[in-house]
Amino acid sequence: MTPIDSLSYQGMPIRRRGTMLNLTDMWQAADRPANRRPSDWLLLEETRRFRAHAGIHWTELDEPVAANAGHTGIWHLDTDGFIATVRGHQGGTWGHWPLALAYARHLAPAFHRWCDTTLRAAMERPEDPLATSIELMAQQIAQHFQRLHHRLDILDRHAADLMLLQLSARDLLVGERRRFSEETRTIIVKVTAAEPFLGQCPCCGIAPVLTLARQPIPGAEFDHVFHRGLNRPEHGWLVCPACHAELTYGGYLARFARIPEFRAFQAKVLAYRRRGRHRPSAPAL
Repeated sequence: MTPIDSLSYQGMPIRRRGTMLNLTDMWQAADRPANRRPSDWLLLEETRRFRAHAGIHWTELDEPVAANAGHTGIWHLDTDGFIATVRGHQGGTWGHWPLALAYARHLAPAFHRWCDTTLRAAMERPEDPLATSIELMAQQIAQHFQRLHHRLDILDRHAADLMLLQLSARDLLVGERRRFSEETRTIIVKVTAAEPFLGQCPCCGIAPVLTLARQPIPGAEFDHVFHRGLNRPEHGWLVCPACHAELTYGGYLARFARIPEFRAFQAKVLAYRRRGRHRPSAPAL
């Protein structure tokens, strides 16, 4: 009897036995879309034409399984050998793997992309199932770590935003407008003049805010991002007149929409200040 093993899509098992895949498992792994069960798909005219074409043009290397060949428990195998129905714990609708790939395209785009790479690779190299399983497991672990890193990056950005808002809320008690100091303005100007901004507005990335002499152009504003009472380097940036008008009169939604650009600018401010702290002092004469 041909042994049964399984692949995994986002933690959902998809059983395979030789060249056959469990279509019912595939439907469940694709989030069980309504009206797209294996039985629904097999009734479609497009599916019937595909099976008729495969029955005529199938190559010897991809010959479908013979009736009941090593498939204990199969109570019905279609005459073309492409579809089998099984009862019991290992039950469901099974299909020859190229037919299963066509079914995956019918289920969902994301699921079909996974099947067209991972599943196809596993089925096209049946001669080394252990190596294939290990390779697939490594790919799945890498995918899980990639998703985990993405979520951790999001949490890290949220934590930074919450910390900044907490500091901002504390400083809001001051209430009055506080001008940026000359030191803060110098830091903002130097960061704006450097890459990747090169004198362009860090908010829109289009309009210039610095002259060739690295001086703010007329109309450019040192903008208080969170509150007019917050005037440290991490609280502002130099923006063009159009962006300043948008941020001033557009309300909180306009400002929140520009948080990614402001965060990118502040990352450069932080890097600049770190370089300043670690720069060696001049030797005493």
